[in-house]
Amino acid sequence: MQRRWVIFWVLAGSYFFVMFHRFCTAVMAGDLSADLGLDPAALGFLSSMYLLGYASVQIPVGILSDWWGARKTMSLFLLVASLGAFAFGKADSFHAAVIARWLVGAGVGCVYVPALRVLGCWFGKDSFAFMTGMLLAVGNLGALGSTWPLAVIKSIWGWRATMEVVGLITLVLVVLIWLVIKDAPPEAEQSHEKSAAPEKAAAGSNTATAPNQPRGLRVMFKSKRFWALTFYFFAFETTIISFQGLWAGPYLKRVYGMSDTSIGYALTWLALGLMIGALLSGILAGRSLQRRHAVLTAGMLGYLLCWVPIVFATDSLSAYMTPLLTFMGFCGGFFSISFGIARECFAARMAGTALGVYNFTGFVGGGLGMWFTGLIIRWMSPDATNEVAAFQTAFGLALALMLGGWIMLVMLPRAFPASERNLSDAKAE
Repeated sequence: MQRRWVIFWVLAGSYFFVMFHRFCTAVMAGDLSADLGLDPAALGFLSSMYLLGYASVQIPVGILSDWWGARKTMSLFLLVASLGAFAFGKADSFHAAVIARWLVGAGVGCVYVPALRVLGCWFGKDSFAFMTGMLLAVGNLGALGSTWPLAVIKSIWGWRATMEVVGLITLVLVVLIWLVIKDAPPEAEQSHEKSAAPEKAAAGSNTATAPNQPRGLRVMFKSKRFWALTFYFFAFETTIISFQGLWAGPYLKRVYGMSDTSIGYALTWLALGLMIGALLSGILAGRSLQRRHAVLTAGMLGYLLCWVPIVFATDSLSAYMTPLLTFMGFCGGFFSISFGIARECFAARMAGTALGVYNFTGFVGGGLGMWFTGLIIRWMSPDATNEVAAFQTAFGLALALMLGGWIMLVMLPRAFPASERNLSDAKAE
C-alpha cells in the first residue's frame, strides 16, 4: 500500500472518533439526565461544551497546522481528548462533566483541519474534493457507531465504561499519528524549503510564514465570498449538529415514544445517509468550481426541505421518520464539497488558517444551537406538557436559518464570484 493511503487511513481512523464523540450524547441523553440530574437546558449546555471546545481551537489549529505542523498538532491535542474521555467517564457532577466534555471537544477539534492540510499535500488539488468526501464518509461511520451500536454497548457496559474504553482507543491513535503521519511528501518539503529560502534571507528570520500571518488574516476577513459561504456553513452545522448530536434523541423519545434502541436505529440511518451523501457528492462535484456550487446548492435545498414536515407535520411523521432522516442525512452529506470551495478562496499558504476559521463558525453554531434549543424547550414546556409545540418552535427557527444559508449559496456564483480570490492574492503579495 502506498504511504499516502496508510496516512489517509490513520487520519480517517482518528476522524472516526471525532464524529463518535460529537454525536454520542444523543443516545446517552437519558443516562446523563438521570445520573447527573439534568433538566433540558442543562443537558443542552453540557452537550454544547464539546462543540464550544471544538470551536475554540479552530482558529489556533489552522495557524498551528501552517506553522508548527499537522502531525505535532494532532498528536498533542488528541492526547488532551483521550484524557477528557477518561474524565467524562469518571464525572460525578455536572461541573466535572462540563469540563471533561470541553476537553474532549478541544482535543478532537485539532484533527479535521490538520487532516485536510495533510491530504491536500499528499493527494493534490485535483483529488482534494474526493478525499474530503472519503474522510467525511469514514467519519460518519463514527457517527454511525454512536447510534444503535453505542445503545447496545452501553446497555451492557454502561455509558461510563464505554467512554473510558473510547479514551484508551484515542490514546492508541495518538501513538499511530506520531509514528505514521508525515506532513508532506519529501519532494514537496524540498520544494517548500527552496521557495522559502529567499524570504528567510530577506526577513532575517527563522520562519517565513510568521511575518505574513497577520496580513493573511486581514485578507481573509475582507473576503465577501468566504463569509457568504461561511454563513451557509454556520446555518447547516447549527442545525445538523444540534439535531443529530443531541436533540433528535429527546425529540424521538418524547414526541413519538421511541425506545433508546429504536432511536439508535433511526439515527443510524441518518448517519448512513450522511456517509453516502459525502461520498457521492465528491464524485458528482468533479473538478469544476461551477459544478461544485450547483451540487452543494442542490444538496442544501434537499436538506432544508426535509425539515418542513418536521416543523409543520409533526403528528403524522411516525411511520416515515426513518426514511425522512435517511434522506436528510444524504442531502446534508453534500456539505463536504464546501471545504474545497472555502479552500480555493485563498492561496495555498493560507489553507490551514482559512479552513480553521471556516470550521470555527460551524461549531460555534452547533454549540449555540444545542443550548438555545434546550432553553426554548424549557421556556415553552417547563413541566413537559407542551413539548410538541416547543420542538416545533425550536426547529422552525432552525428552518428559517437554513433558508438564509441556502439563499447565500444561490447568490454565491454571481454576487460573490471566484475571481475575488485573485484580488485577495494580489493584496497579500
